[in-house]
Amino acid sequence: MGNYSKSSHFVRWASIAAFSFSALMLGACGGGGGASDPGPPVIAAGSPPVGATGVSYPGYTFAIASGGAAPFTWSATGAVPPGLSLSSDGHFTGTPETAGSFAFTVQVADVSIPPRTSTLPVSVTIADSPIVVATSPAPPAGTVTNAFAGFSFGVTSGGSPPFTWSVTQGALPPGLTLTADGYLSGTPTATGAFAFTATATDGAPTPATGSAPFNVTINSPDPLAISPGNAPPAGVHGTSYGFVFTATGGYLPLGWAVTRGTLPAGLTLSSDGTLSGTPTVASSTPVVFTVTVTDSRAPTAATDSVASAITISEPPPPTVGSQSPPTGTVGIAYPAFQFTAFDGLAPLVWIPPGAPMGGLAIGLDGVLSGTPSTAGIFPITLAVKDALNRTSPATAFTVRVSLARPDATFTATGGMTIARTGHTATLLNTGKVLVAGGPDNSAELYDPATGLFTATGSMAVHRQFHSATLLNNSTLPNYGKVLVSGSADATAELYDPMAGTFSATGSTTIPRSGNTATLLNTGKVLLTGGPDATAELYDPAAGTFKATGTMTVPRRGHTATLLRDGRVLIAGGSTLASAELYDPVIGAFTATGDMSEARSGHTATLLVDGTVLQAGTDGTAEQYSPGSGTFSIVGQMLAPGLGFTATLRKDTTVLIAGGEGGAFGQNSVATAELFAPESGGFVATGSLLEARDGHTATLLADGTVLITGGSNHIRQCHRGGCHVSDTVLSSAELFK
Repeated sequence: MGNYSKSSHFVRWASIAAFSFSALMLGACGGGGGASDPGPPVIAAGSPPVGATGVSYPGYTFAIASGGAAPFTWSATGAVPPGLSLSSDGHFTGTPETAGSFAFTVQVADVSIPPRTSTLPVSVTIADSPIVVATSPAPPAGTVTNAFAGFSFGVTSGGSPPFTWSVTQGALPPGLTLTADGYLSGTPTATGAFAFTATATDGAPTPATGSAPFNVTINSPDPLAISPGNAPPAGVHGTSYGFVFTATGGYLPLGWAVTRGTLPAGLTLSSDGTLSGTPTVASSTPVVFTVTVTDSRAPTAATDSVASAITISEPPPPTVGSQSPPTGTVGIAYPAFQFTAFDGLAPLVWIPPGAPMGGLAIGLDGVLSGTPSTAGIFPITLAVKDALNRTSPATAFTVRVSLARPDATFTATGGMTIARTGHTATLLNTGKVLVAGGPDNSAELYDPATGLFTATGSMAVHRQFHSATLLNNSTLPNYGKVLVSGSADATAELYDPMAGTFSATGSTTIPRSGNTATLLNTGKVLLTGGPDATAELYDPAAGTFKATGTMTVPRRGHTATLLRDGRVLIAGGSTLASAELYDPVIGAFTATGDMSEARSGHTATLLVDGTVLQAGTDGTAEQYSPGSGTFSIVGQMLAPGLGFTATLRKDTTVLIAGGEGGAFGQNSVATAELFAPESGGFVATGSLLEARDGHTATLLADGTVLITGGSNHIRQCHRGGCHVSDTVLSSAELFK
């Protein structure tokens, strides 16, 4: 056997195996050329049958004469007759649309890798079907000199689009035309019955035609008559006037004229029947005149007349509009503001007030302008006199001028670890800010020293739109911790800044959401409303909640503000304008003065002078005075909205930031403004870097305001309706 070894035997076996595998693969892929190879596919000879436009094609199936490996895939390129198509399994079907001879190529591919293909040139003839012109509905009748209603001729079946239309026999009514696309229109100029033949010529290479007879009747118009009850109204001296006389019937065009008497001074009648102008003289008695309409009938025109009477009265005495002027700023040119007046006979002359307005002045034209020199609140009364020497009642306004303050802007700071809205942000005694809840039960800390957020311990449950209150009475247990409650259930927990953890504390008497939580001077925390009128106190020493007095009405979405005397002002909520005071000494609620309007989801800010600013959500704001127990309107906000924040700054202004408003009322905004207590008005300041609402705003120890999270709503409208997108934000920024 020679020099046999196991290694040489293995090499020989491997070579044989490799050869066998290669041969097998070549066979599978269609290569090789052995006896089992069927060769490329060959399309069977044959020709698809003749078809006709508008008639379902009898169909034809292409087939393989020999060769190829099934299944096969068919396709066509070139001038396939419009309306016909070749399916992937070789069926040629459809309804031909255009007559003619069409040459195209059919291709077949088998399943081999790569596929083997074959092609076959094909010619198909499509004959023109007889063109059938639609005769129903028929063209409508018309009226001489009146615009024809219009009519489109059409083809019921047959032919090859597009069709060209023409009149081949008879004649159209004079004044009407037939366009090439089959539209009959115009203004008839003669009466009678008109017979004609409309012919459609198709777009085939050898055009075919189809025709049908039609009749169009053009009638005489109805008798000319001025529309009954068409009387012009009374007018007002100095006020624009407008009225249109109308008539039915008659040969058009119609002409209008005054044929007896005269029109009130300042009015004119145009030939189309429009009575317009501005009356220049009042009349104690009606001005009587006759108006005549004349048609265009030849040789004798028809007419109709009507007697009319118009009384021109003096306008009511003038009144002054209620829109208040915006707040100005010392040293900055005031944007001219036009006071408005209603009624009265022009020209109107304003009576400037004699009271000072901080350097501003009102001209005889009612424009407030100038450059303010003194900050303050300046009450004035304003009146206007008309050309009849009638003076309006005096109307009270307030001119507001704020101090000029250093420019402040928003700047970016580190982003939160996750996007949040409906969360809380609480300034700790360490100077850091605890941000908790929103999308989940997580929490994090913002460090002003580094400008970064870092994760801290998580709450026991997921909370959103809850409350978080710093326990800041150093004489009581749990000093410096944060009480978190509401939203999820009746549970509550305490965050310990030293340990960085949350721990359970007593449960609220009922589950609450949309409630308030206010730290009292006693160190206890008052929880009110959401969802009813109940209230309770959290005792940090005992770690328990206990019911206290009941509010006068159920509230949700209200505000609760600790006053300097230790009482708590509860205002608004739901659809309420009412307010009440909680007295912790007796544990009871008593009514106080009402707000000027119902507010919910608004803000309440204790000002330096002890009053409370209530702002939103419709752009109005008011101030509560604990001394008088009443609310008074302050200046108008610059940007009405919902979901903004209000933060008292160290310079005594209140920062209003963000919110939901804009053109559609549902877009988040980046605008910000400042409430200036010396003027009781709002002035613009730098804008947020990112539009947001439902965010938080926290005053830091250095006077900077930290803005965190919220949502960015964008409302987009189109023909199909409106869509609001909502992006929850993880970004944060600083105002300073």
